[in-house]
Amino acid sequence: MVDESARVQLLDRRYRELAMSTFVFENRLAHRLSYLRVFASPRIAGLLKHTGQIQAEPRRRAHDTGLLMYSLIEAGLESHDGRHGVARLNEMHRRWNITNDDYIWVLGTFAVMSIRTIMTAGWRPITEAEKQVVIDWHLELGTRMGIADVPTDFDSYDAWFSAYEARMLHRTEAGEQLRDLALGVLLTPIPRPLRRATKALIPVLIDEPARRALGFRRPNLLARATVATILRVGARRRRRNGPPAPFFEMGAPNITYPDGWTLDDLGPHQARQTHQR
Repeated sequence: MVDESARVQLLDRRYRELAMSTFVFENRLAHRLSYLRVFASPRIAGLLKHTGQIQAEPRRRAHDTGLLMYSLIEAGLESHDGRHGVARLNEMHRRWNITNDDYIWVLGTFAVMSIRTIMTAGWRPITEAEKQVVIDWHLELGTRMGIADVPTDFDSYDAWFSAYEARMLHRTEAGEQLRDLALGVLLTPIPRPLRRATKALIPVLIDEPARRALGFRRPNLLARATVATILRVGARRRRRNGPPAPFFEMGAPNITYPDGWTLDDLGPHQARQTHQR
């Protein structure tokens, strides 16, 4: 009989290698686009607008999402920090009435979209075994969050994800408002003269029906060709240069937390609640 803790620790190691070394660029790109994609769901966008957290502190909300996700990957779900991170996630979400299907879809914006991004922009093809590692790790995360009926392989999850989006996504005022706030954060690291051009290229990286639900126009041929060239050149460079230097360190100071941070710093704070009153 396989020890359950040992099984999860092995899964943690395998997924950490994929996300933090083998396909770093692809996963970081997928995670940024996933943050934007959730606003295409009227129920999710409506809830997020209701909480007021993004409107109050758009940069902190975006950065907290990334820091918490990478903390889970770096530390591992079976570690002390991993268990604490999952507890923080559950604490943040349990006060809201979120359907199980919405939970599966949001989880899929990380799991399914990471694999799709690697398939289209990866420096090498992702193997079937690697796809299963991605799904298994997110399935484990979902289980620890109390999410039921998460599909257990990529093909099933991919089909479920597409069916949900065809049924549920459409354009809303809340979604567009939150989209604009998120874009402001996502474009901040881009040099100011390049931001307008970069913003015009982002819709190329978002497929239908999410693109339409986010209020983006269908990109023209020039935009699609430009993105294809950028991704092709980037993949060739990553193939030549090998794994990048580590980009994430637990608790390290950053633009949002110049004095460093802990898991307890991430997520809604009392100061953020005042926006709702």
